[in-house]
Amino acid sequence: MSSMDKVKKDSSDEKSLKNKKNRILIISFRWFALASITAYALLACDDTAGCEYFFVFFSLALIYNILITAFVIKSRHKSKFNSKPIIYADTIIISLFTTQSGGIDSDMYILLFFILGYCGIYKEKVFTLKVGILSVASYTLFSLYMAGKSVDEINHWRLVIRDVYLVLATCGITMINNEVKKYGELHKKEFKLARTDKLTGLANRHYFDQKLVEEADYAVNSSKPLNILIFDLDNFKKFNDTYGHVWGDKLLTLFSDIIKQNIRKTDIPVRYGGEEFLILIRDLDAATAKSVGDRIRRQLEKQRIYVGDDDNRKKVTVSCGVAQFPTHSGNIKEAIDLADKALYFAKENGKNIVISYEDMIKSHGRIV
Repeated sequence: MSSMDKVKKDSSDEKSLKNKKNRILIISFRWFALASITAYALLACDDTAGCEYFFVFFSLALIYNILITAFVIKSRHKSKFNSKPIIYADTIIISLFTTQSGGIDSDMYILLFFILGYCGIYKEKVFTLKVGILSVASYTLFSLYMAGKSVDEINHWRLVIRDVYLVLATCGITMINNEVKKYGELHKKEFKLARTDKLTGLANRHYFDQKLVEEADYAVNSSKPLNILIFDLDNFKKFNDTYGHVWGDKLLTLFSDIIKQNIRKTDIPVRYGGEEFLILIRDLDAATAKSVGDRIRRQLEKQRIYVGDDDNRKKVTVSCGVAQFPTHSGNIKEAIDLADKALYFAKENGKNIVISYEDMIKSHGRIV
């Protein structure tokens, strides 16, 4: 398996684990809800005919729940799970179940508010409005149908009031959700600005200092290594002095984009200094981590960038040092220093290469 394949596999495994947890929660909640509704309906049965009807409906609901559970399990390998059709179906079934177990006087009516609340939290505004409209329509129609009476003989004012409650809840939840999401987006934006480098969009030193201890603890607790890759753009000062800071910034941005293209979401890329970049990579062995660094190096080497009015493209390169915690040192800051030493060893031995601390030790002053 190539290093890129292994990186993709690790990222895929992480997504699969997250999807698995979400599906377990969905299935668990459905069966708990069915059990709760069943218990309530059995207690509410006050005549034989009503109970017989309940058991018929319960059997259908049980089959429905089994089918939904099977569908959720079958879709476990899909990256995205579309729950909207299930929510629509749940709304209709709960409306029918509610009106069957007491008509418009049934307390199970409040279950519709739980569905609206779920939509308000996890779904977009338009979908929440659609579910609200469906709730009112299905609840009203089933109430009229299950009563088995004419509209004039039903306590239609109670039905109207409950429908109004559903409408108000839908509007209220939608408005609150809209404001919460606006605040959430603003908070995320402010938080991202506080922890990212303005020029490159990578993590800044402040965020890196916060995450470093957390990543080290993860490595110790999981008994899996944490790889430290430090990059330094070769001859950057000369490039900056020759072509100016504008083109120097463009080079930094270009290299940061290359880094982003070659790492996983779990990896942490950092603007470590002026032209220095650092990446923290979990779980990979030393050889694979080194190959990630070499892939980044090769991709930059292939770039030819136009500078100013010059039609000739300029070649830029980068050197990289790699160390591993706790393999090379049980102290995370010392491990970073070892990666830095490997970087400067690469600089002293020709540049445009990736050297691990282990390579540096084995070489005795020679490039391996």
